[in-house]
Amino acid sequence: MLKNHQIYLVKLILNVFILGSLFIMGMQFTPFQFMSKESLIGPLVILIAILIYYLIFNRDFIVSKSSLLIISLTIIFFTYYILNINMQVPLKPHYMLYLTIILLTFLLISTFKNEVILFPVSIIFVFLYINVLFLPRLISYMSFTNANSNGIIAFLLLFFCIINIRESNNILRIMNIYNTLFLIAALFIATSRAAMLAFVVVIFIYLIVKKLHKYIFSFIASIIIASQAFIFIYTKAKNTSLGTVLNDITVKYTGKNLFSGRERIWGEAIDDVVHSNRIWTGVGNNTQYDGFNGYLHNLYVQLFYQSGFIGVLLISALILAIAFIAMKVKTHKIDHNFKILFAYFVGILVLQIFEGHLIYKFEIITMLCWIIIALFVNKILMLNLNNESTIS
Repeated sequence: MLKNHQIYLVKLILNVFILGSLFIMGMQFTPFQFMSKESLIGPLVILIAILIYYLIFNRDFIVSKSSLLIISLTIIFFTYYILNINMQVPLKPHYMLYLTIILLTFLLISTFKNEVILFPVSIIFVFLYINVLFLPRLISYMSFTNANSNGIIAFLLLFFCIINIRESNNILRIMNIYNTLFLIAALFIATSRAAMLAFVVVIFIYLIVKKLHKYIFSFIASIIIASQAFIFIYTKAKNTSLGTVLNDITVKYTGKNLFSGRERIWGEAIDDVVHSNRIWTGVGNNTQYDGFNGYLHNLYVQLFYQSGFIGVLLISALILAIAFIAMKVKTHKIDHNFKILFAYFVGILVLQIFEGHLIYKFEIITMLCWIIIALFVNKILMLNLNNESTIS
């Protein structure tokens, strides 16, 4: 077993590696993008080495019925999705590598008793990110290129600000206040409706977590069902009288159409899968929708298109398993971190209605989503650890 200072040093190196990689990934939404497909091999090798180091020398990971459930469902989902390929289309090994990195990062963060992410380090990361990648563009153009994506990044980075709201170090506290104010401004400057909606949901859920606690499983199940039902309604509503009224209201208050073209591509993508007789397996993760660079702007449509009903069922099972374990947490154990982690878990699920970031290759956005979910899983597994009969 490692000594405490050795564990801290390894965690510090891992944090610098993960957060540094996120910083580089964020450059894809700036004029400074330089990442290549081959550059994913390096992070994968380093991540595997650190994971092996932890497994060999710091075997203090969470072993319980709940952790085994989450690990099993996560591995099954990612393995199925990664290996579900169309043999008639060229492979995309860089995409398979990228998904493998996400899987290993999720398992590393979610399953060790000692928190892998050092939250004070995240304050410095966010400070550097907004001053190097956000601020110069706002000063120069008073707006964002890739506004929707940068709005979502601002929403996700705000997680680290809110969870660090009680930071005791004066310098870090001032940095965190600055980060928070800047990112809230950036969120609204970017005018990403999906990001703003998700942020409002996060604030609302944070305030009612304790009242909602007993109904977490039903609540999350309702979000999944409603999200998938919305796809059908949205694709059919455009040419109806109700659709016209709703669109007029949306234009009046947001300046943007409710029907942004998603209703067309969702319908076409679903029809493509149905007509190909591959509703159970989809057309493969190496097959892209013909348009929008293959991006379908919805988690469930993207999954159905590339992995069929099986992929949708597997991701739904994983999400519901997380909700079930969260519901088992004793009410008196619900603290600030639990509330913000659960609120962001819900916010990320809401975000998937109009985006598909949990499995699409928007590197920093996808990674941030899975890191936040992994932190939530780690929190609920630790809170439930003493309530379960552990497996020796």
